[in-house]
Amino acid sequence: MKLGLCTWSYHKSLESGKLDFVKVLKIASSDLKLGGVDIIADHLPKVDKRSLIDYKKMCADLQLTIACLSPGNNFGKPTPEERRQEVEGIKRWIDCAYILGAPVLRIFAGWPGGAENKKKLWPAMVECMRSCEPAAKEAGVVLAVEPHNDGGFLPTAVDTLKLIKELNSPWIKINLDTGNYMDPDNYQAIADTIAYAPHIHAKVHRISEDNKEMVFDFDKIFTIFKKAQYRGFLSLEFEGQDFFQQDELTYIPKAVLMLKEYAQKYGF
Repeated sequence: MKLGLCTWSYHKSLESGKLDFVKVLKIASSDLKLGGVDIIADHLPKVDKRSLIDYKKMCADLQLTIACLSPGNNFGKPTPEERRQEVEGIKRWIDCAYILGAPVLRIFAGWPGGAENKKKLWPAMVECMRSCEPAAKEAGVVLAVEPHNDGGFLPTAVDTLKLIKELNSPWIKINLDTGNYMDPDNYQAIADTIAYAPHIHAKVHRISEDNKEMVFDFDKIFTIFKKAQYRGFLSLEFEGQDFFQQDELTYIPKAVLMLKEYAQKYGF
């Protein structure tokens, strides 16, 4: 296993101007001493080819692997034209991932807006996924669809596995987020889907002063990682919800230390 940082962890600091993208990369490398980054596409200051090459070189200089590029998309849009635009957007991000050297592009199935629309729009969402596959194959970039709640197509492992098996493609897998599933047993859901995950987000909601996650059981999570012999990147996604009032600059280092301690404990 290799430990990384999802830049979403610092999204409040980036949005407020307290940090910029380059500073986050330097923190990941020099302060947190992590091996890689999962870049949220919105955090890229520029996306022209020359700028992407510069960011790639910057990461190489910082000895950071670009593990994943994560744009936003929604294949649950109501009209064919809106969905076509979403597909074209993902194809452009595949090109960006290729330039950056990111082997994985995190995507979403989308948010159809209600159970009735979910059933109605499921075939259209699947077709959107299939439409992106040739470009991903040509670029050598794996599309990793992230299960998500909040009315999405894939709130559970059951939904997620249904999609993966229906697509039956080596180029479409899962970006496994350890805190996103809404199954009755979140840990069983992780175990049921980890075999399809080339990249994983370690969701941290609240970290204690002594570096312990207070929402999720990381002993159970790392036991699953160990059994599955997971060897890809585990990228910290620190949420620090507003009701916990946990400052990113203070608590992200604690979360990273926690992950390092668990990785050592379980022999990674």
